[in-house]
Amino acid sequence: MSLFHRAFDLAHFVFPNGGTCLEFGVYTGSTYAYQAQQILAKYRNSSIIGFDSWKGLPRESDGVWAPERHVLGKFSAPKTEVLERLAHLGVEPTDRRFGLVDGFFSDTLTDELRREIHDVIFINVDVDIHRSTLALLDFVRPLLQPGVVTYWDDWKDPRDENVESYGEHLAWSQWYPKQDNLQVETIEVNPVNQRSMLVTRVGDRVLSPPLPSMSAIRYHAYGLQEIEGSPAPECDPDYELFLRMKNRLRGVPLLKPLVRAIRTIMR
Repeated sequence: MSLFHRAFDLAHFVFPNGGTCLEFGVYTGSTYAYQAQQILAKYRNSSIIGFDSWKGLPRESDGVWAPERHVLGKFSAPKTEVLERLAHLGVEPTDRRFGLVDGFFSDTLTDELRREIHDVIFINVDVDIHRSTLALLDFVRPLLQPGVVTYWDDWKDPRDENVESYGEHLAWSQWYPKQDNLQVETIEVNPVNQRSMLVTRVGDRVLSPPLPSMSAIRYHAYGLQEIEGSPAPECDPDYELFLRMKNRLRGVPLLKPLVRAIRTIMR
């Protein structure tokens, strides 16, 4: 189970009654098809909308560095490839749970379209470049609610660690500080710097029942990683220090009786 799979699962742990999933950057449809299969099999109340030009990446923002793999027109793929994947899964063309929006974001991410989208629970950001990331962030901002999970596929590739900020990472670092009353926490970062985040506050709305608590969400996310043998989730540095100190204290023989006595008193 990849980080993407865990993020999609986490969104449905937070929202067990389902909701709308958004995928920006469909390409050949592997992650779109995975979500479609899960919706058919497990999350029948959910739906998914995919956004892609089918013509590859647009031109990057002026002055923003991009690796060769993010050049104009890269990652173009025919929409028919995605439709074939869906047909293989048994998705009926009339099933309104599965939608695709064709075109560059500058043309398709409109106020009119946004008014048709409700109950967003999961956002897959796989657009690679700065320009597209800013466009989709502005589009989804009014759709965000506490509990929404976002997955970032190309946050900042470790292969490019020696260059300045760029792409999805640069767009987020510029956009997020300008958002009043929006709070987001990172849930997990994997070795190739893909990551999942969770919205914890939008205006006066915060995580509260019937949504699970932040501790329950992190516990669920950690359980998925533990089962799959994946790295532990990103942890607060102070808590990591606490864990290291606790493990060291466990090795001190004279403290073990004291620890047992304290546990007995606390019971």
